[in-house]
Amino acid sequence: MGKRSKRYEEEMRLGKCDLCDNDICIDFYYDRGDTIFCDDCSAEYLIKCRQPLRLILLDEEYDDDFYGDLDFD
Repeated sequence: MGKRSKRYEEEMRLGKCDLCDNDICIDFYYDRGDTIFCDDCSAEYLIKCRQPLRLILLDEEYDDDFYGDLDFD
């Protein structure tokens, strides 16, 4: 049996959601460039870097014309 690489020693990292302040679990199989979601608010993040951990919040662009036609009252 071979040695485990440093990647497997740090199996899970925790990020912080900017919107709901919830912890986001990032398992060892996620890599730079992958997208992950917050379990509580479903915000989408891009993994910019794993060491140190940097997450970028991806904003969904909504079509104003579509929402302008809806009546929320």
